[in-house]
Amino acid sequence: QTTDKTWTVQECIDYALENNLTVKNQELTVNINEINRHQSRMNLLPTLNAGANYGYNWGRSINPETNLVTKREQTNGFGNLNLNWTLFSGWRNVNGIKQANANLAAREYDLETTKNNITLSIITLYTTVIFNTELLENARLQLESTRSQMERTRKQVEAGSLPRSNLLDMQAQVASSELNVINAENSLNIALLQLKQAMLYPENEPLQIEIPQIEINEVELATVTPENVYKIAASIMPEVKGAEMNLESSLYGIKVAKGSYYPRISLSAGLNTNYSSLAADRGLLESTGNFLEIPIGYVQGTGDVVVTQTEEFIRVPYELGRQLDNNFGQSVGLSISIPIFNNHQVKASVQRAKIAYEQAKVQAELTRQNLRQTIERAYYDAYSAAKAYQSSLKRVEAQEESFRAMKQRYENGAANATDYELAENNLFQAKSDLLRAKYDFIFKLKILDFYQGKPIEF
Repeated sequence: QTTDKTWTVQECIDYALENNLTVKNQELTVNINEINRHQSRMNLLPTLNAGANYGYNWGRSINPETNLVTKREQTNGFGNLNLNWTLFSGWRNVNGIKQANANLAAREYDLETTKNNITLSIITLYTTVIFNTELLENARLQLESTRSQMERTRKQVEAGSLPRSNLLDMQAQVASSELNVINAENSLNIALLQLKQAMLYPENEPLQIEIPQIEINEVELATVTPENVYKIAASIMPEVKGAEMNLESSLYGIKVAKGSYYPRISLSAGLNTNYSSLAADRGLLESTGNFLEIPIGYVQGTGDVVVTQTEEFIRVPYELGRQLDNNFGQSVGLSISIPIFNNHQVKASVQRAKIAYEQAKVQAELTRQNLRQTIERAYYDAYSAAKAYQSSLKRVEAQEESFRAMKQRYENGAANATDYELAENNLFQAKSDLLRAKYDFIFKLKILDFYQGKPIEF
């Protein structure tokens, strides 16, 4: 990593999404569902399988050429090619494709939901780092102010205008301010560590985030209502869309199950041939095209020879190629399977599918309900944070005025170091509370922006 790189909130989010193992796992789940969808489409096509065997027989066996028993040694070969095609199955394949499409969409929305959850987590931690960065700056400014006041007190003590106890009290106040800085540094380091862990960023490498100048826009809160935010969120949030896709998938699941009530019509076709060494050894009778005159008797009285003509055949080698060609066979068939009784297996499948549909319907409603409640809480949290921010602003203004007056009195010797320390601590605490209220309000506004689909920027 580049040590001088300054990370924006979007860069932190992108890095986290790229490296998060849950995201990677769900991406693999999406890949599986893509394969399932492809397979569901391929189920519309026929299956085509080829087979072949070659064997050696001895002893008693069947001569495949004559289908008679023989005890001669022989070698046999057989080959076939078979096609099966489901022409109709109650639209199970068609509805299976639609269900696979819905399942894929649901898993893609699940992936987006996970990414959204990670995004919200990074926004929270990023805001915490910014808050602790400004808190540390506030603590350092207080320490610098306290040290300056201690030096002024030292000069006044040396001049004899203030007792030495005032200097000791100021030294104690400096030590207290130094402790505040240490605590703020520790809080910032912890916040950075938590952000690194959420991003899966190397812990031993520096992470410098961008510290933006953020202006509070209270008008933004006044322009939205929980109902308006919910309407937008319900139309864009992936958890809602994912629940709707699960509902659609379960609806097609019912149709797939009901498809088993219908007859199944299938087309089959096949090619086959075979070879036998016995046939090869015996050879094949083949006509020469000639006719032989064979005497069959004599004419009584004349003694003339009576002959008959017989076609001449010769035995020729019965070679492999010729055997395969002569034994080549084809077949085609159409079959129908009509379900009559199957131990209520189909009925049970349909009932289970209907229950799954009702469960998906309840889950979809529960998802919308949770989203509505989350948005309502986020809105009223933002409203409360706005009030807290305004109150903190007024408190800081009052504490600053009080501290200026106390500082003047202390330098004039009209107040002791304890009073000064108390006023300074009150101002520091008021500024710290203001920062906390400020970033709490900013974060709550960002949450509302998120549910409205607005880009997350600081």
